[in-house]
Amino acid sequence: MIKKLLKQHIIDTAQDNAVAVLLSGGVDSLSVAIAAHDVGKKVQPYTFHLDGEESYDAKTAREFSDNMGWNCKTIVVPKTNLEDDWHRLVKHGCRKKTHFETVFPFLYVYPEITEKYVLTGWGADGYFGVSKKAMMRYSNFKKKRNYVKYCKEHNQKRLNWNEFRTEYLDGDCAGYKEHTRLAENHGKVHVAPYKDSMDIRSLLMSKSWQELNKPRQKEIIRKDFTELENYGNIKQHQNLHLNAGVDKLFEGLLNNGEINFKNRKRMMDVCRDNYERNKNDLFTI
Repeated sequence: MIKKLLKQHIIDTAQDNAVAVLLSGGVDSLSVAIAAHDVGKKVQPYTFHLDGEESYDAKTAREFSDNMGWNCKTIVVPKTNLEDDWHRLVKHGCRKKTHFETVFPFLYVYPEITEKYVLTGWGADGYFGVSKKAMMRYSNFKKKRNYVKYCKEHNQKRLNWNEFRTEYLDGDCAGYKEHTRLAENHGKVHVAPYKDSMDIRSLLMSKSWQELNKPRQKEIIRKDFTELENYGNIKQHQNLHLNAGVDKLFEGLLNNGEINFKNRKRMMDVCRDNYERNKNDLFTI
């Protein structure tokens, strides 16, 4: 069912024959790429890694593309322009640490994309509860019970499974808005079936954590896309920017007095400081 819904959303939203796919080594973007291929689109995958640091995602994206007969383009993201790139991200309206880290590599990817429609697996994680917080709350009955007990003891509002997911999907959603704005700045249309399709949302929101993730993480996708099994083992969820080492790269900016002008100890605070200082002069990237 999920494959059928992905294919229909791509047919409805990506009008051109050739489409770009931002490809990682995870089942989300791979499933979107396969769905596009199955409806007759000419799939042009793009992946990236930091200069001198080939990542699992970049390697897997290329290997999977070779297996599917696609010509994957790998963008090498430089690490030497970090200060200038930081200021570009600030002007783009990045506010949270996640925004800065997830948008950064695509400053270099988007100028290389020639297709109008850019397909991604953005938003899929929000349904499956793969974060540490989600698994600690919802992955089994004991953890659910402990979460309920904790909220009562600490007088905190308890979110049920669907409330937790809705808050994520309708909120920040890993910098979805910032990424989409970057795509638009380059004249592209960001197509994110998992985030945008109400049919996909309805299906996945009707499932429990166990139905979605047992016996394997994101089982509902894996069993619909047998191509993933034919290819080999696909690792469990990993944040793209963390797997690529972007967070570690940005940690070096703690030593930059111009950027870390309040002498913070955490990059999340530096990000917020820079947003607040420049929020009246944004979106000029």
